[in-house]
Amino acid sequence: MQNRSPKTSKKSQRGVALFIAIFALLLISVVALALMVMAGTETSLNSNYKSSVQAFYDARAGVEEARGRLWLGSPNSIMNLLISPVTGVMAVGQVAYIRNPAGAEVVNPLDMSIGNAYADRQYTNEWASAPPATSTMIASISPQAGVAGPLYKWVRITPKTERAANMDVNGDGNLDNTQPLFYDGTQQMLANQVPATSTAFQVFEITALSVTPSGSRRMVQYNVAATNLNLKFPSALTFDGLTPNYNAPSSNPFDMNGNDRSGANQMAGCTIPSQPAKPAVGVLNPADITVTESTIPANRLNHYLGSGGTPSVGDISSLLPPGEQTVSNLQDVVQKITDVANNVIQGPANNLTAAQLGTASTPQITVVNGDLTLNGNNTGYGILVVTGNFTFSGNSGWRGIVLVVGQGNMIENGGGNNEFDGAVLVAKTLDASGKPLATLGQPILNWNGGGGNGVYYDSCWINNATSGLTYKVLAFREISQ
Repeated sequence: MQNRSPKTSKKSQRGVALFIAIFALLLISVVALALMVMAGTETSLNSNYKSSVQAFYDARAGVEEARGRLWLGSPNSIMNLLISPVTGVMAVGQVAYIRNPAGAEVVNPLDMSIGNAYADRQYTNEWASAPPATSTMIASISPQAGVAGPLYKWVRITPKTERAANMDVNGDGNLDNTQPLFYDGTQQMLANQVPATSTAFQVFEITALSVTPSGSRRMVQYNVAATNLNLKFPSALTFDGLTPNYNAPSSNPFDMNGNDRSGANQMAGCTIPSQPAKPAVGVLNPADITVTESTIPANRLNHYLGSGGTPSVGDISSLLPPGEQTVSNLQDVVQKITDVANNVIQGPANNLTAAQLGTASTPQITVVNGDLTLNGNNTGYGILVVTGNFTFSGNSGWRGIVLVVGQGNMIENGGGNNEFDGAVLVAKTLDASGKPLATLGQPILNWNGGGGNGVYYDSCWINNATSGLTYKVLAFREISQ
């Protein structure tokens, strides 16, 4: 028997050790390589996710720009480019794009060629046709002072229809593509089904496409409509509370008139249908008709014109929405208006600036928390809310809506030749310390003097007052790309 030499055994061991070392080195290399690949993949995923999230928020910025520019109060409002001055709505088939190119690039959503990364092919899915060549093109205001804004490419604004939204609103089994949709604060309805007394506003679809430099694409869409305050005015002057305290003027030129557009200040270009005659003065029960009529001078009864008898003082409790007949609901209305107001002023305030008074084309929503005094030549346009005492004199007047809701005290001192065209509502919801009452208190109107002042119901000025409301989001969705 021959034994292996120690020398040979050592060589064998060295060979095995070398093999193990090489295998271990190879294994470590594989693990290191795998870790590098994993790290690279994770970095790529993070980068893609970051780019995708950036694209999403860029698209959101686009729809927000468009929503903001629908508001008439915006210095960059585009409503005059969208709304017909004749019909007051954006016509079905009309399309507007806000474009936001980076540098000198061309952003043309109407070009449907294969190589155009910014083509609006989603329009065909909604409207079953290509976007019209007559689409209005508007420049974005996103870049400011040379600083680039969000990287969305375009935002499209169209009127919403059943076909575009793929939504059978009236349940007739047909997706109408000819009637725009309106929203009354509760539900959407076709334009031809909006009641004449409704305060519904047109619904718009706002769609935005964003594309990042790395190629991430996102598309989002809003449905928006003007904030609906659900206010209705069944009379020229409404006393919203029991046993109103009305000190009627004895001036011969003074009038209260519930016939639509009976005042001396007609709104130019108004096309909405004239409304049926309403009471000159509205109260909440038959007993208050007698109370109110007893304060009117016997030789001035025929200065209160409108529906009903002479003087035109009527019970409008069944016509006044429930939301305008309780303290809590009226307080909610004041808060909603405050939330969307152009101007919120802490009273006591003496007069308003020209900007706060507004104009016919730029009506303002002004809330005075406390007392307001107007004297001299002041004519306001839009919605005025006064939670304290509202005192006016001289040639002060308003075109739109006046809500004296809070202390519920309206005072006219001295005669003038201006007037209130639209509607006025007086309601006492607060006690002297400013705390809400349990029930509506006694509304007060002291009209000393008179002159040519008066209150004239005017549906055009009421409608114009609400045109300054901001647009709220009714629905939001992301469209897959």
